[in-house]
Amino acid sequence: MNIWIFNHYAAAPEHVGGTRHYDLAKQLCKKGHSVTIFASSFNHFSKEEMVFKDGKRDYQLETIEGVNFNWVNTPSYRGILGRARNILSYTIKSFQKAKRDCEMEKPDLIIGSSVHPLAAFIGYLLAKKAKCCFYFEERDLWPQTFVDFGKISAKNPLAAGLYKFEKFLYQKADRIIVLFDKAQNYVRSKGTDHKKVICLPNGVDLSNYHQFKRSDSVDRIFKGIEDKFVVVYTGSHGIANHLEPVIELFSRFEENPKLHLLMVGDGARKKELMSIANEKGMTNITFADSIPKSEIPYLLNRANMSIISIMDSPLYKWGFSMNKIYDYMAAGLPIIMMASPRDVGSLMDVPGIQASNVMKENERAIMHYFNNPDELKHDSRLLKDYVRKHYSWEVLSDKLENYIYQDIYKEEADEKII
Repeated sequence: MNIWIFNHYAAAPEHVGGTRHYDLAKQLCKKGHSVTIFASSFNHFSKEEMVFKDGKRDYQLETIEGVNFNWVNTPSYRGILGRARNILSYTIKSFQKAKRDCEMEKPDLIIGSSVHPLAAFIGYLLAKKAKCCFYFEERDLWPQTFVDFGKISAKNPLAAGLYKFEKFLYQKADRIIVLFDKAQNYVRSKGTDHKKVICLPNGVDLSNYHQFKRSDSVDRIFKGIEDKFVVVYTGSHGIANHLEPVIELFSRFEENPKLHLLMVGDGARKKELMSIANEKGMTNITFADSIPKSEIPYLLNRANMSIISIMDSPLYKWGFSMNKIYDYMAAGLPIIMMASPRDVGSLMDVPGIQASNVMKENERAIMHYFNNPDELKHDSRLLKDYVRKHYSWEVLSDKLENYIYQDIYKEEADEKII
């Protein structure tokens, strides 16, 4: 089966950013399918050009472990206007390239993935031309996320236009993929047949955690803290990541020289966070730059625990599916979730996960694992087992493939997988 995926921000393993579609495609390729990802060459997270160093070509095909990346040369950007130009460039160029490719070899399925809806729209147009199946993947709810965040009113003309665009894609799609379990209710509330909706969360490639590739950059990060009990955070340092409480929590451990917080990543608030730690005179915290996704398993293997912070916001009423959570689980790192238990949902019941927005409770949880290494090992094994059963890309690709066979070959669904 020939599958095309349009994701403007798709990343390869050696790039900074999420590798959702690469990891999914890799498993589908193992099952005998051909998968091509149309992605921008300019990395949104590192703000670097990753493919076209000379800038002379518009496209480049690269195959990584069986997965075809059709890189689209798009302009670099920093501000909002530059990003809009980048989005328009990707939309036009990827459509033109795929339209030509379609004349030579038609796809059986096209998946058009937001963040921005134009990637999904060109997926729909091409699926219509190829007379093939079309799946709309809505990774973020546009514009509902902005409305819930209070950025725009639901009655704003821009929001109204995006709601209509969203409903159009719902109607035209053979399936709608969402990443959050509660987001299924959102799609259904728009009058969409519930049978069209697939919940396919982010996951993890467990093979990356069986054999670690040593990394000099990771070794440099750990220089001087090799003998510490390291609690790690990986990912963006932005407003939505709500990392001030993490720093506040670790300011309480200053008298324990063995406990150390490692913050790996970049973002708009990183300098401010570093200033906060500096003003507090904290010596038990290390800030490090982003590293490629391929080096994350080795980094996590060297840590003892992990941490995230989730803002108490309407944004999360539809749920969440953070890559880092599944990476932490795969590495067997107990997770401190500085969040309202209401937002965490079923993860509250997973051994090895502590979820609370009460500072004292999170402090006690870290000290408990620090003082009880046997219990840390026990919960580490349980987390690995849990993620293998529920969030490995092998399991998730089986689920998606089952739906694909239903839609294309009209096969009966395997209820055990769905």
